[in-house]
Order: sequence, then C-alpha cells, then structure tokens
Amino acid sequence: MATLSSLVDRVRLELGDLGKSFVTQFMADGTTNRFQLHYAPIEAPSLQVLANNVDISNNCSIEESTGVLVTDTVPADGVVLLVSGTYYRYFTTAELEYFVTAALEQHSARKTDSLGRKIIAETLPSIEEYPVALYASTLALYTLATDASFDINVFAPDGVTIPRSERYRQLMEMIDSRREQYRDLCVQLGIGMYQIEVFNLRRISKRTNRYVPVYVPQEVDDRSHPQRVDLPIPTYGSVPTPWPTDGGDLTAYQGIAYEGTVTFSGDFTGKSFIARLLNQRGSVVVVQEFTLTVTDDGNDNYEAAISLTADQTRRIARRTYWQVASVDDVTDEIIEIKGGNFLTDRISEVVL
Repeated sequence: MATLSSLVDRVRLELGDLGKSFVTQFMADGTTNRFQLHYAPIEAPSLQVLANNVDISNNCSIEESTGVLVTDTVPADGVVLLVSGTYYRYFTTAELEYFVTAALEQHSARKTDSLGRKIIAETLPSIEEYPVALYASTLALYTLATDASFDINVFAPDGVTIPRSERYRQLMEMIDSRREQYRDLCVQLGIGMYQIEVFNLRRISKRTNRYVPVYVPQEVDDRSHPQRVDLPIPTYGSVPTPWPTDGGDLTAYQGIAYEGTVTFSGDFTGKSFIARLLNQRGSVVVVQEFTLTVTDDGNDNYEAAISLTADQTRRIARRTYWQVASVDDVTDEIIEIKGGNFLTDRISEVVL
C-alpha cells in the first residue's frame, strides 16, 4: 500500500534528489538570532541544534527552502552553535508532496476504486505507483526548467562563452523523455490520463425528454438489487452548488451486519425520524430500511444509530444512497437531514 511519503521517496529517487547529512558550526556574536546555513533546502524534522553542547532544537525554527536558522532568543556572544541535519539538492518535502498530490489527482481523475470512491494514495494500485511518481517528477522538472529559463548566456571579453541556457534545453529534453515514458506506460497498462476507455452513449426519451437510466450489468443468477450507474449530467451552463445535507460516504460489507452513527442538530418538534437506503439521491425507490434509534441530549443535538442485519447487506448493490430524514407527524412530509453514498464491499457478484 502506497503512502504520500513513500511516493515522495520514489520521486526523489527519480530526480536524484536524495538526502545528504551535514554538520556546520557558528559562533554567536550576541546581536542576531538568524544564521545562514551553508546548505539548502533543509529537512526541518532532522535538524539538531546544540548551543555549547546543550540541545536547543525545540527552541529553533528553520526556513527549509533558504536554509536560514532562527533561534527563539539571541544567543550570547561567544556561544558555539553546532547544527546538523539533512539537506537536499532541489526540493523540500512539502514541495514534493505538492507535486505528488497534483500528479495523483490528475492520474486518477477519471478512475474510482471498486466501490466508486475517489482514488487516494492508500488505495492506489501498486502497479500505478511508478507511473504516478514518474509524472510527479515531470511536474518537478517543469519547476526547475522555469527557474533555468531566466538564465542567459555569459560572454566574456576574452571570447569565452558560458552557455547557461544549455541547462534549460537539457531540462526540456528530459521532460519530453519523461512525458513519453509516462504515456507509454499508461497506454500499455491501460491506466492514467492515456487510458483507453469505453463509454455508453446516453439515450434521451423522445416522448418525455428524460434520460433513460443505465444500470450495471449483472450475472443471470444475481438476485441482488441492481446498481444504477452514476453518470455525470451536463450542466448546460449552470453553476453546480454543494448539497446542503451531504453527510459523507458510509461503507458496509456484504454478509456482515452494519452499525453506524449520524449526528445532526435542529428543532424537530412534532416530527419523527426515518433512515433508509435509496436507489440514488432524490429517488423514490427505497432499497432497504435501516433499524433506527435516535437519542436527544435535550439541546436539539441528536445522534442517530442506524444498523442493518447481515442478511440485509447480502443483496445490496455496491453503491446506493443512505438517508436520515424527518417526517412531519401531521402532513407526513419527508425532509432529508443527512445523506450520502452507501458503499457495499461485495465478496460475491452472484446472489441467489
């Protein structure tokens, strides 16, 4: 299983930006608490500062990108500061984490896991770790190329020329090579931004002008509830807004009893509560009713305990929609309080 830090380590290996240890010494003059190290960028967690052999690391801070050490107080004149730690050649860890996060989001933008959740570092398939690190190193090289683009050739009076723009050209050639390498891996493995995908065209009913729903195909002997495909609908120029009752995703496992809690607040005088699984948000098709217990602390703060039996989770589709709603005791009006995707990790595709 990949992590953000393990992907950063792989990017450093691709860039040749491995950490190196250093030790440097300063003599305080009693006038300043800022000391310029001879190394940058610095890994802050590795830094150790000794003042006359007394550890003052917790009383110091470091500007990682510039290598400037700042002590909380001004050391007295004659105090010897011994500084040790790890430095890199190009990037700080925070900068590489930015590149890795951007590369991961772009690489997996159109892909989800088996439950329809967004791909993150912990759920990234192991075979895709190297392509993501490769693409992140390409993004990092773009930053180095931008810095090199400001250099100009130096012409000396004696006819000696220093072609500083050569560094920019070399970086751009390396970027092209890395991009082509990433593209080849994506095409051959069927992953990432160059993945070949197959789509189903949406049909619109001529009679009602409504989309015809699309469902995930099932085996002939699969008797579980059909799963509706969550296809994005064009906005036609409208601006999407966040849904006010979004309560996040809940995950259950096929054939295992589910228990969870949902908290909410408000004035629900004259109302009761229901919890259920719907085919999708806003649907009138009820897939399953939860067993619901609601407790009130007396200050309009509620905690709803919802549960399903093992038999009830056996026939649920991979993705449905959970909803906790209030019901008016007089008009029977149902108003959603909290809701979100209900993901069921299924061990069997065939349910008899």
